[in-house]
Amino acid sequence: MNQKYYTAERSVQILISLLKQHGIKRIVASPGTTNLTFVASIMQDSWFEMYSSVDERSAAYMACGMAAESGEVVVLSCTGATASRNYVSGLTEAYYRKLPILAVTSTQDINRIGHLIPQVIDRRVVQNDIVLLSEHVPVTFNDADEWSNTVKINRALLELRHRGGGPVHINLTTIYSRDFSIKNLPQARLIRRICLGEEFPPFPKGRTAIFVGAHLKFAESEKKAVDNFCGTHDAVVFCDHTSGYEGKYAVPLSILTSQEQDICSLVNIDLLIHIGEISGGYITMCPKTVWRVNPDGELKDSYQRLTHVFEMPEQSFFEHYADTNCIQRTDFFGHLYGRATSYMGKSAGNTSFF
Repeated sequence: MNQKYYTAERSVQILISLLKQHGIKRIVASPGTTNLTFVASIMQDSWFEMYSSVDERSAAYMACGMAAESGEVVVLSCTGATASRNYVSGLTEAYYRKLPILAVTSTQDINRIGHLIPQVIDRRVVQNDIVLLSEHVPVTFNDADEWSNTVKINRALLELRHRGGGPVHINLTTIYSRDFSIKNLPQARLIRRICLGEEFPPFPKGRTAIFVGAHLKFAESEKKAVDNFCGTHDAVVFCDHTSGYEGKYAVPLSILTSQEQDICSLVNIDLLIHIGEISGGYITMCPKTVWRVNPDGELKDSYQRLTHVFEMPEQSFFEHYADTNCIQRTDFFGHLYGRATSYMGKSAGNTSFF
């Protein structure tokens, strides 16, 4: 008999990888066919703690008890059809007790909803007091699917602990693959959320820039925090005319990225700090890593490289990572500024583009 490993279904792989990276290991599974690729994959992975419950209603209350006693996230897994309806009472309790329960309901393609196909029900709308968030994860066929599903699953797992936490739902599509030949689980991109009072990650080495989308005008204290940060990390501030930043590290990004006859390699950033909202410009950048800073704490992955979201005022973020004794204009700024002025035909002595 051939040894079975992980499923070849990429959406299931992403979920399993992110469960492990988020430190979630307890699973209460109920038997079925639609959840076979998920359950069979985690059964052969000794990292997970597996518990079996034939009845989904009992499974939900088991998960509530385990989460309440341990303080840890507990995952539920059920098959298609009406199995998930049996979770309703247990998830309602989890909602009002703020218990971190992740209900993974496996499903066929949701395009089959409404066509009298066996084992297909409509889970697209959930009651207000069942879960904090519901995400539908379709089959992953291409890079665009992988990006979207990675963000969705990270968002769901982060919500389990966000602002007090509570139950979350993932509706996971399967194609019933019988291919369990994947020996090494590919690692999905992990996204973490950092709030004030939590431990900040070490600041990475490499070329750093701040990108400011549409933004209110910066207060003097905010501008000073940004300038100190740039002076500390040899960083620059990429702006457009809606960015609201008028500090000394401003560089007009659209000028650098819109030259048909010249590709500016200087905008290839190792770490991009993304603040503000949507930008009206079609700006091409390929940062290796993106950190998003915004009080809303939402996962906005414009460049598909997001690894951290800092749910806090921008000033708090920049002050944390800045050395207030280092406020010199940087070499990186000088190189970018010189390139931009050459495109504009302006004198390098002019220090403002806006």
